[in-house]
Amino acid sequence: MPLPHHNRHFETGQFDGFITHGLCQIEKSFDTFLSSHTFHPVRGDFFALLDDPRKIDGDGVRTLAPEDPQPINTSHLSFTPDADGRTTLGVDGAILECQQVTINVGETLWFHWAFSRFDWSPANDFAMFAAYDEDHTDTKPIFKSLLTQTIELERQSRWYTDWQAFSWRPTSKFSGTLRWIISNGISTSNARPRPGGDARPCALLIDCVELT
Repeated sequence: MPLPHHNRHFETGQFDGFITHGLCQIEKSFDTFLSSHTFHPVRGDFFALLDDPRKIDGDGVRTLAPEDPQPINTSHLSFTPDADGRTTLGVDGAILECQQVTINVGETLWFHWAFSRFDWSPANDFAMFAAYDEDHTDTKPIFKSLLTQTIELERQSRWYTDWQAFSWRPTSKFSGTLRWIISNGISTSNARPRPGGDARPCALLIDCVELT
């Protein structure tokens, strides 16, 4: 399943050409916490939304509809250091995936992303992009990049990032799987246990996935 040229901006209104794990939706707009900002597509009419902080109760715990998929386990993910100089461990969240992708030498993968957090975070939720070799999709990625983490936004008194462009230009031919990841996280700098791994989800927005 190579990068879907026909649906690189999610123009079909579906996830044609992609695989989803956890709660992933196609949206035309997205309001951040307290309606502090409304996101619209970078291009076209749609974008992808991974996880959803709007689907919570008064305590910040998920309130999924019966037809909504359950969060996917992200405990295999971690990064060091976090903004406190410690390690953040994944708990659960959502993943957008594209398999059998080939990126030749000289080609660049581009996408736009944005991140929105809930009103407060007792831990360190994060968004990440990762690329896996076609023979090692369940092991360590050959490339990964932390997009952002809630600790960074909290220290800036921000609820969200603006749309940002990301690029990856492999130094050798790549063949494998691409994953865009949003995860609840536990920071080892916070001694307090998280009140439920599926509480207080954040959101990752993705648009304009293409090769140039």
